[in-house]
Amino acid sequence: MTVKLSRRLAPGWVRIQICWIVPAVVTWLTVSYQAAQAPPWRDEFASWSAATRTVPEIFALGRHIDGVTVPYYLFLHYWIDWRGDSVEAMRIPSMAAVTATAAVVALLARRFWGNKAGLLAGLVFAVLPVVSRYGQEIRGYAFATLFATLATLALASALEKSQWWRWVLYSVCVALMGLSHLLSLLILGGHLVMVIVLGWWFGRWRMLWWVLAASAGVVAVVPLTHSGFGQQGEQLQWLDPAKPQALAEIFGVIFATPLIGGIVVGLAVAALWRERAAAAVLLWVSVLVPVGLLYAYDQLVAPIFLGRYLLFCIPLLCALAGATLTVLRLPVALVAVVALGAIGLPTQDDIRVQHSPVNYRTAAAVISTNQRPGDGIIYEPREEGWQFVDIGLKFYLRDHAPRDLLLQSDEVQNASLWATECDDQVKCIGDTRRIWVVAGDNSNPPYRASATNQLGYGANAVLTRYYVPLVTWRVGGITIALFVRPPTV
Repeated sequence: MTVKLSRRLAPGWVRIQICWIVPAVVTWLTVSYQAAQAPPWRDEFASWSAATRTVPEIFALGRHIDGVTVPYYLFLHYWIDWRGDSVEAMRIPSMAAVTATAAVVALLARRFWGNKAGLLAGLVFAVLPVVSRYGQEIRGYAFATLFATLATLALASALEKSQWWRWVLYSVCVALMGLSHLLSLLILGGHLVMVIVLGWWFGRWRMLWWVLAASAGVVAVVPLTHSGFGQQGEQLQWLDPAKPQALAEIFGVIFATPLIGGIVVGLAVAALWRERAAAAVLLWVSVLVPVGLLYAYDQLVAPIFLGRYLLFCIPLLCALAGATLTVLRLPVALVAVVALGAIGLPTQDDIRVQHSPVNYRTAAAVISTNQRPGDGIIYEPREEGWQFVDIGLKFYLRDHAPRDLLLQSDEVQNASLWATECDDQVKCIGDTRRIWVVAGDNSNPPYRASATNQLGYGANAVLTRYYVPLVTWRVGGITIALFVRPPTV
């Protein structure tokens, strides 16, 4: 009687829409809450610096560094032209991407295990702190996650009912996935296993269709990303090869909260003993193969084993978790999802405070409040390192920053993310009366920046001999010092 009544109140087509609309709405409400509260961190400043250049300058940058990220920079370039470069505006695309991903997760779980599994899988995805973290990130990870999940759904559809337009859709998803983040193409290893197994079951011609569709998608990625092939050695020079322990802990790293990661992975494992266990096995393969490939590349070629490069695995694990939760009555299952979200609340709060310990916003506020006309500024470290202190402060101070005393050519002129300082630092400093030194802590090897321990020889000599330190501030990860030249000097 209850089942018949529920079907009258909610016809089949309504239940299908509910199973993906509700998770999408919950995801948007969660990820958009205080979306601009946490200040950008260094990678987001790199995105802003790149996207605010001209299109030829973006391509020039890609020939030196971040070549695989050029497509995202081009997208962000036009987005900024339309919506501006406020923190919230630049984070909206990633927020929209994870919202769409929640809907796709629901549809993926629904395809194998029904509407209830779809609803629960989408809601599990919605409440994860890592979804909010990278939904509030000015990078391409959210888009890569969306298109990887959509590609998996499209592949399942095409394998079940092979039609040319389904393979075209899959190929487009593969292309967009690779353009969002090249390493998301690792999921194709898992897709290959799916094709071999299901293709053998449904028809071997499907294997050929997959080869053609996947190849077309990968080829479409090459023109915009080829300059980035092989750049990982320079971009990740600070990273050491991963140890076996890192592989064992990878799911805790991916989920940002080990406890939540353990719960979701545990639920995903339990799906192997649910109905349609074959589908669970294939989704697990699509998770484990990319993890193994990335670890192998890390060990054999160059260090690259970072959790954020495997974020596209999370939706598949959520789909599996949703399948397991269907053993519970819907009200009980919803309570379990709420409990999972409650466990992540402290991490959700932390995400909205900071994305990194380096506080560029407060540093900029110190200078903006205390500077005077004619002041000069020195940023360190400048020509190496990944702190991007100059770019971060430029974002906040814009045209109101003190004169950059040591600047010879900026990062745009260098087609890079680093500026070049002048050779004759004594001459460049000249007779400037007040000089700000902004020094970011060194990351590799890690040590705290003082007012002078990262300065070049010339600047250090001038400040030591002719200037006196007036005041020093210490804000997260940054030391700020104001040096004044006595009137008698």
